[in-house]
Parts: sequence; C-alpha cells; structure tokens
Amino acid sequence: MVLDLDTFSLRARRVYPEKSLRKKLIVLKLYDKFLEENKLEPSLESLNLWLDELTRKGLSDGTIYVYFYDVLSYFDLMMVDLDERKLRSLKRRLPAQSVGQADFLTEEEVAKLIEGTPSLKHRLIFSLMYAYSRRLSEVLLLKKSDIDFEKNTVTFTILKKKREEKATFELEPWIKEMLVEYLKNVKGDRLFDISGRAVEIAFKKMCEKVGIQAKGRRLAPHILRHSRLTHLRDRGVPLEVVSKVIARHSRFDTTVQFYRGISEEVKASIPKAEEIFKSKV
Repeated sequence: MVLDLDTFSLRARRVYPEKSLRKKLIVLKLYDKFLEENKLEPSLESLNLWLDELTRKGLSDGTIYVYFYDVLSYFDLMMVDLDERKLRSLKRRLPAQSVGQADFLTEEEVAKLIEGTPSLKHRLIFSLMYAYSRRLSEVLLLKKSDIDFEKNTVTFTILKKKREEKATFELEPWIKEMLVEYLKNVKGDRLFDISGRAVEIAFKKMCEKVGIQAKGRRLAPHILRHSRLTHLRDRGVPLEVVSKVIARHSRFDTTVQFYRGISEEVKASIPKAEEIFKSKV
C-alpha cells in the first residue's frame, strides 16, 4: 500500500460523515492500486496519469470529477505539498462547467458572503477560515479549549503528513465577539458539531443567496483560504510574510524565534480581516 489510508481515515472521521468517508476510501484504494502497480508516489503527476487511465477506460466526466476531488481530499488531510500552478493546470482538464481557472473571491464578495450569512455557526466558520486562512478541516477540529479569551488567542490543530501540530493566532475583535455569542449555546468541548459536507452545502447556498456567481470558479469553502492569501498579497504584504506567518502555520507567539527575518513590526502591519470588511460594507 502506497497511501496511508489508516491515518487518513482517523483524520477524515472528524470531518466527513461515515457514508461519505466510505465512498472516498473506495476511490482512494483504486488510486492506491494504480500507484502500486506503476511504482508511483502520491502527487499531482501521478494523479494526472491516473486520470488518463480513467479516461481510456471510458469513465464519465462526472465520475472522473468525483474521483479527482476525492484524491485531493487525501492530499489536503495528509498535507501533501502541491504546486498551485500545476494544480490549476490539472483542474483545467476537468469539465469546463465544473472547475474554472479563478480560485478566489474578491474582497467585496467575501464581505457580502460573511455579512449576509444569517446562521451564526456558518458565519463563524466562514470567518475563521478567511481571517486565519485555515482549511475547513482545521476549523472543524476546533474545541472550546482552543479558545483563550484571557490571552486573546485561538489555537488550530494543523495536520501535517505524519503528525499534528498547533498554530496559535491572535483573536481579531470581530471574531472574538462572534465566539462569545456562539459559545453560549455550545454543549461539550467540540466547537462545531457539523460535517464538512454540510458546510460545503451551506456555503454554496449562501453564495447563491448573496449573488456571488461562479464565473468558472468552484465555489467551495476552501476558496476562502485562497482568497485571504490573495488579498494579503494584493495589499502589498511580502510573500515571505504571507507564507511563513499565515500559510505555513507558525505559532503566533513564537514566530520570531522560528523566522528571525520577520519582525514584530512587520507582523503587526498585516491587515486584519476586519479592516478589509470595513472598507467594503
């Protein structure tokens, strides 16, 4: 076996409902068999070759589309490093109506989405994903104990290839306000008692409700992570800072120790998500 399906299953059970996970595992076992037979490693290159084989076998566009994103879910939870340019190129071989080239929302669209979401649970999930550029799986893993109102921090569990680690960030005031209200009705330690699929459905419905059109984009929650990183770059935040402080999950209170080239002044200059919203709504 090439894929680490045991670790994937343990992680996926906290994100996907059992029925959905069973279907993903069936697809991943097919991909794993292909890798083993061809002595390949899990990567975009081998996924591309597998799609070629599926096409030769006559599988429908819809089936290939599902298989493709099931493998991407493995890459996501197992933290397989992906080249974004190669990923966009690979997506373009899928049916044009399903996946486009643009993979981020504008600042105006993010503001409309979050401000227009009536459900506090959904609004908070979208806000956490965007503000801290986190994956949906990382947000759904949050517990009450990960929120520290005294230190004013939120700590995410980051899934690496073979391990998990923690990443702590400062609570933005608007996020803190929502958390205080939301926690009043949360029982148990788990912050969000909801599946990833349910969030995906809610996200698409809210995009439609507030008038966000796909325009060739795949409107899924993960687009919020890409949007935040894109907006920071567009606002002039150095790519190195975006990568190390936001995308690479360094701890908020120890960033300087790990990345000596980034000063506290530079970190403090990173625009807060709330500032972006205030300029749009």
